[in-house]
Amino acid sequence: MKNIMLLVLTCCILTLTYGVSAEELSAERAQVLKQTGIPIYPASTYVNGTTGDITSFRFASSDNVKKVRDWYRKKFPQWALNSEYGSWILYNGKSGGGPAEYMSKHQILIMENKNLQQWFGLPASMTTEVIISLPMTMTE
Repeated sequence: MKNIMLLVLTCCILTLTYGVSAEELSAERAQVLKQTGIPIYPASTYVNGTTGDITSFRFASSDNVKKVRDWYRKKFPQWALNSEYGSWILYNGKSGGGPAEYMSKHQILIMENKNLQQWFGLPASMTTEVIISLPMTMTE
């Protein structure tokens, strides 16, 4: 089960990596985020996003992972945290429900990713990745 969850998480992350350079956050996408109440980490750069069953936004920051996680944790103290399988996912749901609980909720995944420079042409210092995922039913 542990290996399957890690594989699913890796596939989701790889799906979001399509592209070779950072994009600009459109006004429409910024409005979607604003409506959810999930703020953009101030010291971050929009990289890309996807739409479909899950709308996602990828940001990168030069700030260390702990600092970014602490910032979001302070913004959402009531949200549950899943840190199993080496991940760190803050989500708007009940604790302890596992993937079935957080996959259908607003979630913020924060991790170190040293490939951002290579994938998107970002500065080498930008190794903290923030992925905000919103299930389609939550964004309509």
